[in-house]
Amino acid sequence: MYEMGENSDTLLVDIINVMHYTLPVSYGQLTLVYNPLFSEIFMIHLIYTGGTLGMVRRPDGALTPAGVEQVLQHVPELSQVAACDSYTLAPPRDSVDIGPTDWLRLSRHIGEHYDAYDGFVILHGTDTMVYTAAALSFLLSGLHKPVILTGAQAPIGQIRNDARNNLLTAVELAACGHPQTHEVGIYFHDRLLRGNRAIKVSASDFAAFDSPNCPPLAEVGTHIHFPLVPPLPPAPSRLQVQTQLITQVALIKLFPGMQTDLFGYLMQAPIRGLVIESFGSGTFPNMPGLLQTLEKAIRQRDLLVVAVSQQWHGRIRLDAYAAGRRLLDAGVVSGHDMTASAALVKLMVLLAQDLTPAQRRQALSTNLRGELTAEES
Repeated sequence: MYEMGENSDTLLVDIINVMHYTLPVSYGQLTLVYNPLFSEIFMIHLIYTGGTLGMVRRPDGALTPAGVEQVLQHVPELSQVAACDSYTLAPPRDSVDIGPTDWLRLSRHIGEHYDAYDGFVILHGTDTMVYTAAALSFLLSGLHKPVILTGAQAPIGQIRNDARNNLLTAVELAACGHPQTHEVGIYFHDRLLRGNRAIKVSASDFAAFDSPNCPPLAEVGTHIHFPLVPPLPPAPSRLQVQTQLITQVALIKLFPGMQTDLFGYLMQAPIRGLVIESFGSGTFPNMPGLLQTLEKAIRQRDLLVVAVSQQWHGRIRLDAYAAGRRLLDAGVVSGHDMTASAALVKLMVLLAQDLTPAQRRQALSTNLRGELTAEES
């Protein structure tokens, strides 16, 4: 990890009686705009990774990522919301091609430019957005500024699209100054969701994401409403960026009739962490040899295993049924109400930290970044 200190370069701008400035900065031309709704200039850094929002159609009809310049041409009014500049995580691509290496690049980039901006908006494809959001929430410890991911189901160049509203409102939220935006979030279709709580629920609807076990951070209509949400755990006062991940992890979804041999092959693979999507509140089938294979891997090589539910609503309770107690007795950790994507990324993060197996197990079941509800109120 490394800590970000105060930026020694200070830019003073006289905004009295002047509405617009254009100044050369390291990423090209930055337009500073005085917004009369706020008492200061808010500087937002756009990070473009690709995704449907910025795609154009090839001659054969397939969508392919365009450059960020083409995207911003469709939102000239962005300069009325905040001062923005942009950076491209090259090459821009479909989100299915964004993974752990890119999460580390994004977190490092945010860390290196943290002091220069009031917030960050990441333009990202929808298919793996929840993984990136969860990863950034864990990699950026001591985050006290907005990092908002957004994207679209329809490209910004289409006549009818959700891209313009998502982009403009994500920037507005990042610049609004409300403390409930000061974390990693996903903005989509009039709702800002806690990033490590979100799931993608539709491949085509504009309301593509939901957060079943955590209220939205913000709801947007003619006004912006900030509902009460579970507070984040205490965080360091200064940003700390984790620079490594261990990707030797796997996710398996239980199903009726699962064969012991299949589970055995997975246990023999070079993995160090496993997420089990169990039935209901954490039940596990009583098939001969299945549980014994899992327990052996946990005991003999400290395999870190967490159980989450296949259901969107509710939580894991491994002590509620005898079929769930089997997992608890075997050494499986309860994921409470974590999503599968958050649990998988959390494994990668914890395995890369200098912790004992017992400390990792404890941290896995602990609320670190608002990703789970340890106890129901």
